[in-house]
Amino acid sequence: MLELLEATLPELRRGLTESAARTLAYELFEKLGFGAVAVTDTHEVLAFVGAGADHHGAGDQPIRPVYEALAQERPLLAPLGIRTECVHPACPLGAAAVIPLQLTDGPAGAVVAYATAGSPLDETTVETLDLLGTQLSAQLQLSELHSATTTALQAQMEPHFVFNALNTIASFIRTEPERARKLVLAFADHLRSRLARPGEFITLEEELRHVRSYLELEQARFGAQLEVTIDAAPDALAVRLPPLLVQPLVENAIKHGKTDRTLHLLVRARVRRGRLRVTVRDDGRGIAREVIERVLEPGVGVGDSTGLGLANVNQRLIAHYGESVRLRSFPFGTVVRLEVPIEA
Repeated sequence: MLELLEATLPELRRGLTESAARTLAYELFEKLGFGAVAVTDTHEVLAFVGAGADHHGAGDQPIRPVYEALAQERPLLAPLGIRTECVHPACPLGAAAVIPLQLTDGPAGAVVAYATAGSPLDETTVETLDLLGTQLSAQLQLSELHSATTTALQAQMEPHFVFNALNTIASFIRTEPERARKLVLAFADHLRSRLARPGEFITLEEELRHVRSYLELEQARFGAQLEVTIDAAPDALAVRLPPLLVQPLVENAIKHGKTDRTLHLLVRARVRRGRLRVTVRDDGRGIAREVIERVLEPGVGVGDSTGLGLANVNQRLIAHYGESVRLRSFPFGTVVRLEVPIEA
């Protein structure tokens, strides 16, 4: 069971997707030896593995006991299983154990383990599956946290940034119309990054593309007063990670580091020992000593505004990987680093 949970965690932390359902069904079938396994959402079968796969599969309507288990929010053993519903004359499936999968506000779907002639089901099996279902539901509820915090971060587009970006674009319309057109495209890309589906992972290359769109707008605003270098190794660009992990770090560096002198900003990404390390370094004003230890806490102020971007990234990093953002600040700048494991 521990091996199964470890194998399914990377998928289920993104929600009960078709890919997660396939992984879960296969792992249950292989590791626990059921005759067949189906994984459903509340409307249809998402994945089916094992005996009877020649006439049962994804897209089927769940068997009636699934709806009963979801309504009662408890596991059940259906002695007749699918026999009363399947019209195939040689269907090998017999009894079915149905285990609901729960989100915080209701059912997400169910795991259905089927008996066959060589793989019977009993009450002990249902109890084992019930314990497993509790752990799987916890993984799904963790995915809700990831989605909620990402959605919250996506909503935090400051009005000041929007107005500054639009005013910057407007200033170039008459004097440099071609540059104004490019800035409009950059602004549109920045908006798209904020509307990305929170449950989906993206490559670092895509994340850095959104970072560059944001920087294009800021460099048009600050001109020579902002110098940025992005140094990402080719193998780092292919690593997949939750969206909006790097961009808020860059925004924070400019927002809190910019003074009346030129701000130099370095974004560096490398793969080391199976982990992606992203470092954002600036030579701005730094963060006050009395704030540095608490800046990763939600709602803690930095200057005249909050460290909400950093805090949100830190929360999602902990929820997803169990690791915190690493932060150091000096009178002559700030270094923020995050690391994520590379998933196969």
